[in-house]
Amino acid sequence: MAFESAMRRFKLRMKKRMYKLNKKRWLAENQSDLQYFEEKLLYSMPETLQLVAQGKSLARFGDGEITLMDGDDIDFQKSSPELALELENILKNQDEKLLVCLPTILTACDDDEANWWLKFWYVRWKDLKQKLSFEHSYGHSMVTRPDFFIMYPEQAVQAWKSIWQNRKIVLITGEGSKLNLEHMLFDNVSTRQIIYSKAMNAYADANRIIAEVQNTAGQNCLILIALGPTGTVLAKRFSDLGYQALDIGHITSSYDAAFQQKAG
Repeated sequence: MAFESAMRRFKLRMKKRMYKLNKKRWLAENQSDLQYFEEKLLYSMPETLQLVAQGKSLARFGDGEITLMDGDDIDFQKSSPELALELENILKNQDEKLLVCLPTILTACDDDEANWWLKFWYVRWKDLKQKLSFEHSYGHSMVTRPDFFIMYPEQAVQAWKSIWQNRKIVLITGEGSKLNLEHMLFDNVSTRQIIYSKAMNAYADANRIIAEVQNTAGQNCLILIALGPTGTVLAKRFSDLGYQALDIGHITSSYDAAFQQKAG
């Protein structure tokens, strides 16, 4: 197993190094699939928030979740067969209460961001494509990233704040998280409860978090989660338990980055 893992990492490194040489050929071979997915199957960012406003929970896949689903580690979460399988099952979700989100394919807020994602898909698209349903629509993961606040500044802020207007919220995040719990984005909530998890390998803490929420928060509370890939897992599990749960990532850092960029 260790040898297979090492070989996989080696092949990934080699593939990344070949990106510049193979980019045009790869894009020509895959652009129709990529474009069809983004234009026909991926809700826009405003559309995604409209569905959340109607009561859907939100489970987002980004580069970390897709990497872990392929069996590779990321900086703050070790991969495991259990986590990979749970993420894959979430990706196949058919529950109407949960909106599963995927990141941008070809369109981003600037060229650097678009090129970063294109390189990511060059490495990961082949594996992910086999796990996707091309008869199913997905939400847009970038609703919590700077892209949303850059491309739709006032609309993005109003859309998010309206979702938790005067609601009781439970914020779940890791120790030392970048999430600013006192941010103006949350200044219109009714009450807030904060639950901390581990900064590293939080997946192992998921069951404890769920038990604490069930013991302390009613189902009328809105669950907001900033806990990396474990946030994706928890959004699905809480949705199954009857809560509305949103995997918001580091939304406050995204807001700050977007508006600082505009000010600059």
